[in-house]
Amino acid sequence: MSVNRRKLNRAWETLRALPVPAIATDRLVDLHDDLAYYDTAIAEEMREFVRGRKTNPTRVQIDMELDETLRIFKPESAAEVECRRELLRYKRRIDEVVKELMRAIDGR
Repeated sequence: MSVNRRKLNRAWETLRALPVPAIATDRLVDLHDDLAYYDTAIAEEMREFVRGRKTNPTRVQIDMELDETLRIFKPESAAEVECRRELLRYKRRIDEVVKELMRAIDGR
């Protein structure tokens, strides 16, 4: 097993071990939904890669728009601050999987 594949496996296992962040307030529902969509899209591409099938390179990209939206969100309570922090942490883990998946795809 190559180094890239081990890094990909490690990043994937780390992501899957994390709980999906809970929604603190209604103001965070859209951000949570966007993060869930990003997570699902990458999970689908990861499954295709593991099965040896062709992956969609347009879907295997870091979602910079989501990152920007999470960063500019202005929390109004301590719960929103913590939720936003958890969403960002979870997104960074997805980004790690994306980076390793892109390396593994290039290595094929």
